[in-house]
Amino acid sequence: ETLKKIAITAMSGKSVERASPLLASIVVDAVRSVAQTVDGKVVIDNENIKREKKHGGASEDTELIRGIVIDKEVVHPGMPKTVKDAKIALLDVALEIKETETDAQIRITSPEQMQAFVEQEQKMLKRMVDKVVDSGANVLICQKGIDDLAQHYLAKKGILACRRVKQSDMTALAKATGGRVVSNLDDLSPDDLGYAKLVEEKKIAGEAMTFIRDCKDPKAVTILVRGSTEHVVDEVERSVEDAIGAVSSAIEIGKM
Repeated sequence: ETLKKIAITAMSGKSVERASPLLASIVVDAVRSVAQTVDGKVVIDNENIKREKKHGGASEDTELIRGIVIDKEVVHPGMPKTVKDAKIALLDVALEIKETETDAQIRITSPEQMQAFVEQEQKMLKRMVDKVVDSGANVLICQKGIDDLAQHYLAKKGILACRRVKQSDMTALAKATGGRVVSNLDDLSPDDLGYAKLVEEKKIAGEAMTFIRDCKDPKAVTILVRGSTEHVVDEVERSVEDAIGAVSSAIEIGKM
């Protein structure tokens, strides 16, 4: 209760006062989620509280996601838009056939050779997807690209996938889900997978976003900041920012 009062005080005098009790609860929950004890001292890295802004709603629609929201959509229409009890593979490697680093020419002189060449590429992509499937993952978040054919294979296996996710979001996802970002497909194992109770694609203000929700003990969370216009959203975010700073300081110093 004291922390909520501190948060409300930090937001007083701003245009969001009407929503400040709700925002204060969100801020306190967020800060306490990411707080960690190091050598007997409470340490809070505010970078672990991601702020995602979207206008087109009321300030009261602002919510805390116990996980991460990424501004990416599911890559293939045949993939599920919702996965419960998600086992999440975090990859920093492309599911694509790499071009050779040196200039090379391949001479194809018959349709059979062409067919063999195409089939070899398909096999390589299928092998990549099989490694994801064998790990037990049903959600794939990839920092690099995913080839169209690999998307098709993933969709057939019922795996939800997002690609070209920012490095900062990948780091946050690892902290939220307990997973490990893997940069070599051969190293991917069930132990590397993160967990979330729910992964879903939702449209917010007309834009598709992917929510990784309800992680077990998230050390990174997201506050989805809402407001009727961009100006209001910016004002809400500034208020939330001030409240996070005040609450973090109160917890770290231990004077409340």
